[in-house]
Amino acid sequence: MTTARPSELTTATYDAVVVGARCAGSTLAARLARGGWRVAVVDKARFPSDTLSTHVLFPDGVARLDELGALELLGRRHHLVPARYAWRVLGHEVAGAFTPVGGHDRALSVRRVSLDAVLVDLAEEAGAHVLPGRKVTGLVGSGVEDDPARGVRLDDGTELRARWVVGADGRHSSVARHLGLERRDERRGEVAMLLGYWRGLPATDWIRLDMHERSALMAAPCEDGLHLLTVAGPAALTRGTASEVAARYRAMLMEFPAVLNPRLLDAAELVSPVVGAPETMMRGYYRAAAGPGWALVGDAGHFKHPTTGQGIGDALAQAEHVAQDLLAGGDLTDYEQWRADRSGEAYEFSFRAARLPEPRTAARYAGLAADPVAGQQFLDTFTRTTRLADVFTPERSARWRAAAAYEDGLRRLVVLVDGLSDAQLGTRVPACPLWSVQDLVAHLCGVAEDSVRGAFFDGAMQAWADPETAVRREAWTAGQVEARRGLDRHRLVAELERHGQALVRGLRRGDRATVDVPGWIIAAPAADLAVHLGDLREALGLPPDAQSPIARYGFASYRSWLGDRVSARGLAPLRLADPHGTAEWVVGGPAAPGAAVEADAHELFRAISGRRCLDDVARWRWRGEAAPYLPLLSPYAPSS
Repeated sequence: MTTARPSELTTATYDAVVVGARCAGSTLAARLARGGWRVAVVDKARFPSDTLSTHVLFPDGVARLDELGALELLGRRHHLVPARYAWRVLGHEVAGAFTPVGGHDRALSVRRVSLDAVLVDLAEEAGAHVLPGRKVTGLVGSGVEDDPARGVRLDDGTELRARWVVGADGRHSSVARHLGLERRDERRGEVAMLLGYWRGLPATDWIRLDMHERSALMAAPCEDGLHLLTVAGPAALTRGTASEVAARYRAMLMEFPAVLNPRLLDAAELVSPVVGAPETMMRGYYRAAAGPGWALVGDAGHFKHPTTGQGIGDALAQAEHVAQDLLAGGDLTDYEQWRADRSGEAYEFSFRAARLPEPRTAARYAGLAADPVAGQQFLDTFTRTTRLADVFTPERSARWRAAAAYEDGLRRLVVLVDGLSDAQLGTRVPACPLWSVQDLVAHLCGVAEDSVRGAFFDGAMQAWADPETAVRREAWTAGQVEARRGLDRHRLVAELERHGQALVRGLRRGDRATVDVPGWIIAAPAADLAVHLGDLREALGLPPDAQSPIARYGFASYRSWLGDRVSARGLAPLRLADPHGTAEWVVGGPAAPGAAVEADAHELFRAISGRRCLDDVARWRWRGEAAPYLPLLSPYAPSS
């Protein structure tokens, strides 16, 4: 690489000085120089030069490299591996290629020592003056309205004058510092990372991310037969001596057999030091995007968490936008809004993904894994061709939560019933006095089967106010029980599991029977199961299981339906409260409550699902007048 000598540049004037020559800066410089601008590029590094990075380029970024000519040059210098992408969370995986962008449907993982060198060479070939190994010590002009930025000062005293100064110099941007720009809208995750390069692993065309509850792994094939293996875990991951950190890294790699075969790892060679990325290094922010005579691109202006691999793609996109605006005679007045619109969702998601997943997260990813349309849309959020809001729609989220709750309840029910004797199966259920335990299970089989067929009783929400509808609902449930009269326990449990699992699959996939229904029907089978699990535990003398996922889901569903009844009667909202002050729920609207009742969560759930006598509930601790609310507590005929 030939570079300009300082003496040649001492009195030179440019259209733009770009500070930082990596993916954002060199891309911008190449585009501006090809547009006829005189451009100088300054970087304190000398290239080829490496930097810490996740390396991933999704198809939108690959397409920009292709259009720039960098992809062809990378392919001539290195063996590249276009890769499909797999995102696995708590055992649920979304995997595949992307919807093509510019003819590219796969991602790339390229080390920055290779990528940045190609981009620097392209900038120079386009006519930009590249000054490696030089530091910016100050700006000419303060960058405010009456004193716009007009150039930079280098560490040897040289001044480079320019109409525009662009900071592309990363998180610790000297341009941002000299402009006095503060970080804003800051975010933080909770993970630290360790990474290293390996040689000798089998060739693969998959980039895989696997998240467990306490750790995560990303395995990516890089150029020229190398693999990048990155582990993530709690913040303490990077602490300790170099040997302690290296041993921790190797031990963690063995925890992901679904992605990385330990025997294959034993045969491979770690060809780099283990590098740590502390949690503090990966905290996000925005800085102002542009001002009089200046702009920031790449990490200098905005940094999101690297878990989602968006940094390089953002840098390329921002460089393209800024170049197009400047070459068209613009002044970047829309740049900050454009950047915010493009990055907002991805910024928030990157920091949600930068937290080790909680068990409840599994509901979302189980749904994505089961629904091929949603799964493809999720992959395409990484290329910014689909919005996250269009993937995680309220309707999908409701179905996936219902599926997870029902799956949890089904498992609990099968465990309970499988362990019962014939005598226990004949035990009467106090909450449903006409039913035995076996009849109760038969009803739940029928609910699952009818739900899969799209035949859940559609008048259930009106039965509380219409006695004729209530009679038809009772006939529906009685028919479910009678249809299974005489089945032995094993056949009954087998049918329950068959229909129940089909319901879970249908909810996750979005089968017609679970989509073309009123919203409350999505929740109804799981809520019904939650209530009857409570009935069963009472009948068998077992303690409540109020904190299980199915119980919490059922309570929430019945609260929502109670709120609908309160609103329908024109009453002020009702406050439900735990007597210890640990939780409260207001149902029936946003206005001030007209009354309040206190009981523990389990008793409240049993009351609003019709399992407690109204006379008893009336003696609970009430504030305000109870009488208007008591007849509405249950969606069933009230007890007294």
